[in-house]
Amino acid sequence: MEVRDIQYKESQIGLIPNDWTVNKLSALSMDIGDGIHTTPKYVNDSEYYFINGNNLENGLIKCYDETKCVSNEEYELLKKNLNQRTILMSINGTIGNLAFFNNEKVILGKSAAYINLNDKVDKRFIYFLLQHSSIKNFYENELTGTTIRNLSLKSIRDTPIPLPPTKSEQTAIATALSDTDALIENL
Repeated sequence: MEVRDIQYKESQIGLIPNDWTVNKLSALSMDIGDGIHTTPKYVNDSEYYFINGNNLENGLIKCYDETKCVSNEEYELLKKNLNQRTILMSINGTIGNLAFFNNEKVILGKSAAYINLNDKVDKRFIYFLLQHSSIKNFYENELTGTTIRNLSLKSIRDTPIPLPPTKSEQTAIATALSDTDALIENL
């Protein structure tokens, strides 16, 4: 195995390898938005859930006993255009909890944002980057509100994302990080 002598350069988020670039998250996405800013009509029981940032946990959407349900009609009326390239993020109160969207039947509340990534980036790589301290520091400086902290969609769109030159390198890094997470969890 060949070991490269990697040279680094300073960027707005710290040192990165010379062959990496920094892009705004909006340049790597098809769409970035948030959930509805109204209260939907709830029903007692259904397969359609109304979720917020507190339902996003460790890469998963978690529905609890207290998670509200909506009808199929309400779901069809209020659902966002989410897909297999979507990452969800909490943006109100608790900031930065993340989940992958996996075709769950959910309506997003205003404290959950969605990031529909384009196919030029590895979704897992972006997921791991959004948890990195440099990104968390960026968000910390962007927060508004004193009682309840908020992260704006503009701040999410402006998030600086360091990228290796190829998608295959992103995938290799994401795989290594994912394997490390799995090992730690098993230990």
